[in-house]
Amino acid sequence: MDYLSRFGPFSRPRWHVPVVPMLYPQSQPQPRPKREDEDVFIPPHHSEFGLEDPVEDEEGGFEYEEQDHQRRRVEEAVDYDLEVEEHYEEEEEEAPRHVPPPQQRNMQQEIPWSDVLAQDSTLHKLRPYSYRPSKGNWKHVAISSFPSGRGLYDRDLKRPCTQLRIITWNIDYMSDRHEERLDEALRYIEEDVLRSKEDGEPEPCCILLQEVHAKVLPYLLRNEWIQRWFMVTPIEPRRWPEGQDYGNVTLVARSLDVTECFILHYGPSVMGRTAICVNVKLTFPGTDDKAVVAVVNTHLESLPPGGAVRPKQLDLCSRFLRRTGIHGGVIAGDMNAILPVDATIGKRLELKDSWRKGDIEIGNTWGYQGNDGFPNGRLDKVFYLPGMGYKVDEPKRIGVGLKIRGNSESALWVSDHYGLDTTLRMLKPRSNSS
Repeated sequence: MDYLSRFGPFSRPRWHVPVVPMLYPQSQPQPRPKREDEDVFIPPHHSEFGLEDPVEDEEGGFEYEEQDHQRRRVEEAVDYDLEVEEHYEEEEEEAPRHVPPPQQRNMQQEIPWSDVLAQDSTLHKLRPYSYRPSKGNWKHVAISSFPSGRGLYDRDLKRPCTQLRIITWNIDYMSDRHEERLDEALRYIEEDVLRSKEDGEPEPCCILLQEVHAKVLPYLLRNEWIQRWFMVTPIEPRRWPEGQDYGNVTLVARSLDVTECFILHYGPSVMGRTAICVNVKLTFPGTDDKAVVAVVNTHLESLPPGGAVRPKQLDLCSRFLRRTGIHGGVIAGDMNAILPVDATIGKRLELKDSWRKGDIEIGNTWGYQGNDGFPNGRLDKVFYLPGMGYKVDEPKRIGVGLKIRGNSESALWVSDHYGLDTTLRMLKPRSNSS
């Protein structure tokens, strides 16, 4: 049964949790076989609730000194109505220098939509990675796992940031010459959009990319500007749903204080779509007060049949903004808003559209640079949770008319989508004095 028909558009189910051994053990926790390619990391929140570090048992499973962990796992899953699948990561894990792409996935595969609607979504913990010149490789960044946003070792390691630039762009995985198009897109963002300083340092920003092809991901990680100034998550295609040859990638300026990262695999998806959430700590102007806001990078289901699941996918995204300890945030990306019902799904979820002029031509983001016969439209959007002590600027379109190798008629468009550029600005608290 569809989520909206069961609970309504705004309600949160209390105890609709998939029954899996990890959440409801019969007697003792059941050991889970570890895949050969699986990382190892300490489950989130174990230290926050006074739990001992997990100890690997003889059969490869994990046991805990305190049983309270199972109850906390249930509460976390209830927040999302999801099955939480945790990967475990070695502290000294290195990113592979060359990532082979997974097998090709057929976007048009025949899967009954009734089966798609019945699938469970899964939430996976991610780490951001930064490039270490001394190692010549990308290494994961040690961050806090506390939703409240306390920094590593309970200290503030980054300078205060009162505003956050947000760029979202579907960079088109289907067209040829992926590396050339990505290279031009990154050059354009660095020089024309962010207008980075002479040394290349960008202002505090998050760059949300959709349709990043698996074979171009290693090329992105070799970009010198990205290596010097950004954290990246994820850095491997295997973090996307199994079999996907493209997915979302989020770039986070190193000047930002990141507290958590997740990737949500939509259960109701034929096309293996996901949402990446990065929580960052921002400061209210003129104060030392801080808040953690969620920045969600998503790509909703495509085509008219996808209209059956896009509302549920966006609803799941909105829960990142409403978690305990999170002070709202934004959901940005390719919303594939092609049906009349898509124009209202944000409003039904009490989200605000940062574009304030409605669905008029100057707001369209797709259809002008290779549309395959479909009508033009405002497929890409930036939603935010209002009334949380910040404002979000009306986005500007980027990448309009951008081609590789000049502007000749034979040149290839960098993407079939325009991107969007906006800024989230924390507001100075009102004085209580009369």
